[in-house]
Amino acid sequence: MAALATSTTVERETGSGADTPRLTLVHGMPVRVPAPGRTVGKGRLRPPTRRRIVGAPHVVAAPNCGPRRAPLPLLAMLGLGALVAALVYGVGALANSVATESQVPSTTAVVRVAAGESLSDVAARTAPDSDTAAVVERIRELNGLDDATVRPGQPLTVPVSR
Repeated sequence: MAALATSTTVERETGSGADTPRLTLVHGMPVRVPAPGRTVGKGRLRPPTRRRIVGAPHVVAAPNCGPRRAPLPLLAMLGLGALVAALVYGVGALANSVATESQVPSTTAVVRVAAGESLSDVAARTAPDSDTAAVVERIRELNGLDDATVRPGQPLTVPVSR
């Protein structure tokens, strides 16, 4: 190892050749210093190893995985597919049944508006199973109304559920 020179270093050369390391006294202790032209720390970082043979197989350690699971049998896959198809069909049928409840009836009748009644009251009275807002919109279309104001005794063509 080489010592760093400080202001308190006293050097005394021992050795005769340029390749011979010198001994330097640092605080009274001799320390080996490399010869001029040689550097410290440029050598190998690890000892040399045997060279790899060109045709030798490359060995890799086995991964630490669990055992491989067997694939699902064909019958189980078909059953799972049928279950998913039935579920999708059921959800579609349910959504269709909910959507048909709010449809406005196609049959119409002429009714008179009672005192204190609004268009939404008339819609709820004539088509109770349908969506009131949709029935009100249909009444406005059938009668050519611009707003929702009606007067008592006014005749209106309205969709009717029977």
